[in-house]
Amino acid sequence: MLTPNQHHLRLRYTKPSPLYVLVTYPRLQGKVTALGIILPNLQSSATRTTPDLLFATASQSSDAMATLIFSPLHACSAAPTLPSTSPVIRALNVSSIQYVQPCVNKFGTNISELSSRNSRQSKISGRKFVSRTPIVTASFENHGILDSKSTSPPPLFDGTTRLYFSSRCPYAQRVWIAVKYKGLDDVECVEISLSDKPVWYKEKVYPAGKVPALEHDGKVIGESMDLLYYLDEHFEGPKLAPVGGNKKQAATELLEYNDTFNKVGFTGLSMKDSTPDEISKVVAPAFDYLENALAKFSSDGPFLLGNFGLVDIAYAPFIERFELAFGEIRHLDIKAGRPKLAEWIEAMDKVEAYSSTKVERSALLELYKRMLDNDYFKRVGIVSDQSNAGGTPVAVN
Repeated sequence: MLTPNQHHLRLRYTKPSPLYVLVTYPRLQGKVTALGIILPNLQSSATRTTPDLLFATASQSSDAMATLIFSPLHACSAAPTLPSTSPVIRALNVSSIQYVQPCVNKFGTNISELSSRNSRQSKISGRKFVSRTPIVTASFENHGILDSKSTSPPPLFDGTTRLYFSSRCPYAQRVWIAVKYKGLDDVECVEISLSDKPVWYKEKVYPAGKVPALEHDGKVIGESMDLLYYLDEHFEGPKLAPVGGNKKQAATELLEYNDTFNKVGFTGLSMKDSTPDEISKVVAPAFDYLENALAKFSSDGPFLLGNFGLVDIAYAPFIERFELAFGEIRHLDIKAGRPKLAEWIEAMDKVEAYSSTKVERSALLELYKRMLDNDYFKRVGIVSDQSNAGGTPVAVN
C-alpha cells in the first residue's frame, strides 16, 4: 500500500522506444511536476497483444518537484536518445493527470528532437521545458488516499466523470472492476479513506458518505449494484449484464442471493470460537450453491453465466476475501470439494480488470485479522443467526 506521498504511474506500451515524459497533476497542493524516463523491454513490439507493463513511483519533495523512477527491464549502458516518432502509451485507468508529454531531459537531448510546429516554452519551478500537443494519456493508479487532511474536493461537476472508491472496500471494488473492464479511461478514480474520510466528501460530494459513488452528468449516485447497471447503460464498452433468455433469469436469481451469500460468509468468518467443521456447516450451503450455479453454464465457459459479466463482478470481491480469510484465519478451504468454484477463481485471476484491483494478500489478511479480532462484522450488523445463516438458496433453473 502506498503512503500518501507516493504515487504509482502505470503505463502500457505499444512500441519499444524509450520516452522522456513530463507529468503534471493537480491532486496534491500546487501543481507537482515529474520528469522521468521510460525504458520498455527491448523485445516488445508494436504487434504484441500483451505489451510490457512497467511501474513508476514518485515522491513529492519539498520544492513540489517529483521525480519518476522507472524500473528498466534491461540494462542500459548509456542514456538512450529520444526516438523521432514517439511511442504510443495507453492508460489502464484514469485519475487526475492533466497531461503527459515529451520534455527536455537531464541527459541534454537536443531540443529540436522534441519540438513541433506548435511548440511553446513554459516555465515550472524555474525549469524550462518544451511542450507540444500531448502524445500520450496516462494515469495514476494511486496518488495517495484522501483523508481528513485533504481540505478541498476535486473540481466538482466540471465535466469529469469521477469514481470515489476505496481499494479495500469490496463494494467499491465491484465498480472499479467494471470501469476497467469497460475500458473507461476517462473516469477519474479518487480514493477515499474509509476510517478518516475528508470532511468535504459527505458535505459536498455524497451525503451518504459511503463508497462507491460516481460523479457523472451533474450528479452523484451511489450503491454498487446500481452503479454497475448505470455504467452498463450510460457508457460504452463490453456489456456486463445478459440481455435475455435463461441467462438473464439465472443472473437475476444469483444477484438476489448475493446479499445472503455475503452475510453467510461474514457470519462464518466471525465464528472465532468455533472449529473449522462447525464453521463449514454454516457456510457450506452458500458455497455449494455457487458450485451448482457454475455447473449450469460450464459448457459456455468457467464463469457464473459461462462468460464473464456482471454477476461475476458482484461476487468476486467477496469471494476474494472469503478464500483468503477462511483459509488463513479459520483454516477452512472453500474450494475443497468444489472444482467449479476453484476453476472460477483461477479464471477470475486471469481477468486483468479484476486482478489489477485486488488488494495485496498480506495487507488484506492483516486487515481481516484486525476486523475479526474486533468483531467488526457483528458490530455493523452483517452477520446472520448461525442456526440458519445460509438461508434458503434460490434454485438456478
